[in-house]
Parts: sequence; structure tokens; C-alpha cells
Amino acid sequence: MAELTPYDTGERLEPHVWVTNGIVVPGGRPRFAEESEFGRVDFDADDGTTVLTLHVQRADNGYRMVVDQHREEYLHVVGQNEPPMLVDPALAQDAEYRTRQMMLLDAGLSYIGKTYGEDIFYADDGDPTAFSLGNYTFQPLMVNDGTVFAIEEAYERGTDWADDERVPIGWTWLQKDLVRLPDGTQRAEITAQGETIPSDIDSLIDRARTWVEQTVRRLQTPDIDFSPYRNPPGRDTPSR
Repeated sequence: MAELTPYDTGERLEPHVWVTNGIVVPGGRPRFAEESEFGRVDFDADDGTTVLTLHVQRADNGYRMVVDQHREEYLHVVGQNEPPMLVDPALAQDAEYRTRQMMLLDAGLSYIGKTYGEDIFYADDGDPTAFSLGNYTFQPLMVNDGTVFAIEEAYERGTDWADDERVPIGWTWLQKDLVRLPDGTQRAEITAQGETIPSDIDSLIDRARTWVEQTVRRLQTPDIDFSPYRNPPGRDTPSR
């Protein structure tokens, strides 16, 4: 009898690379990989479920590791370097600087909305205090399936919402994707969420672009199932 490996015992998560030689295999059907899929790696538990997906990309100040968690367990990252100071702390609190970053975000999101306007509905006038999920939202244009990428502005406590000159101190975001349940049905659920500070606007724009590109690909290729699985213990996650 073969000795159990750390993958078998659950001591280590098993990595599965999405792309090999430019080909990705979702559900056993090979196809050419999209640019956003390169470098992505799933890490699966011993019960076959995917705990997290990550990729590492170049950033202005080094490299950025992007992690999408698919389960609720706490993730502790050990050994990373402390990030360099991107901006002076006083500048980060400066309203003029934050205004410039807000305008960069607005321009970046608007460009994404225009680029993918045939498949994606983009709104930049949402009111989170009413019924909108965010100040900025991306949703499928012709399909009401509950999926969305939403960004909400964050303000200092006590900010007057009637003040048209108010400037956010940061942004929160969330994405809802179709998740396949064990009974075979699909449901839109929050698959990732986080916060962004003014000096890290580029990463938020990149995340929104990635979600939009993946959603457009899903809408344009309905015969391929891109939805992640939520599996009970013992059920294998279909390979990509």
C-alpha cells in the first residue's frame, strides 16, 4: 500500500495549474487560454474542493499576489516582505490627492464599461444608501443572473452625504459569481470582496477588468461551464 502523501492527509493543499503550453482545460474540454488565466493556480484540499486560487503579477513597487478564497477558513500569509511606502502618509490623507485617485478610478472603470458595453451594463451613479450594491457596478447586459462586480466609496465617519464635494478615503468592493451547488443548480454568491486604499487604485481597476473579461467570456460561450463548484466533503472538483 502506497504511503499517504501530505496531499492525501490534507496537511498540504495540492496545486493545479490552469494553463499548460497555452491551453486550459475546463471540465475536460481543452481550449486556448485567455490572458487573464495565465499564472493562475488552484490549491485543493484532500476532499477535492478548491480552497483558493492565486496568481502573482508585476506591480509598480515589486510583485502583487492576488488570492481568491473559495472557503471561509482564515488565511495567514507568512514570509511576505513589508510593502514599501507607496505614498507619504500625509499625502494619503490629502483631499487633493484622493480626488485625483478618484478620478483615475472613474476613468479606468468607464473605459472598461465602454470597451465591453455590448455584453456588460456599467453604472457609475449607484446609491448604496438606497438599493444599489455600489457607486460603480458591472452586470451582464442581457442576463439577469445576479452576478455583479460592485464598488462602494468609503468616507470618514460623520461625512455629510449631502455634500457634493465629499471625497472618499477608500473603496470597498465585492464580486458575485455563479456557483454550482451539489444538486447541479447554480446560484449567484459572493466569491470575493475587499478594500482598496487610494494609492492602490490600479489593482482595483485590474480586478474589475478581470471580472468583466471572465463574465464576457462566460456569456459568449454558454456551452462551457465556468462556474466554480461548492462541493460537500468527498466530492471532486471538476478539473479546468
